[in-house]
Amino acid sequence: MVDLDSIRKRTKNARDYVESIEGKPGDQFLAFYDEYKLDPLAVEELKPLVKGLTFVVMSAGCPVLMHLEEQLGLDVRCFGGIKTAPLDPDHQWKIPPSPPEMEEWGVTAIPWIEMFDSNGKRVAVIIEKPSVKPTLEAEIVHVLREALA
Repeated sequence: MVDLDSIRKRTKNARDYVESIEGKPGDQFLAFYDEYKLDPLAVEELKPLVKGLTFVVMSAGCPVLMHLEEQLGLDVRCFGGIKTAPLDPDHQWKIPPSPPEMEEWGVTAIPWIEMFDSNGKRVAVIIEKPSVKPTLEAEIVHVLREALA
């Protein structure tokens, strides 16, 4: 179980996170957001699946989740400031600035999306990119259906 209140205090919602990214990376995130069209069928399927869930995101993936945050009221929390520790053979992530959850949760790649119920129990995780479905929103439907079956 994780302490979602603690996570909420140290993260931003998807929109605030994307808007806080400065320079070219921020411009690229916003351009992707502006151009991206959600899969309407996946969004319909997501509505009942995401009720009461909190999505905690390590880097990227936020433009799509920002759409879902706005359309479904999805509770998305984004950690930023993630840095690797290339010269430390014992640690993949430099903590800080990376959040301690990077090591606590065994994060091996980013983006990393964790889904928790209202009690902080892990329901599902998506690592890097969709591996079964063509879009992130369809992949979320897939992993949640499997996790909740």
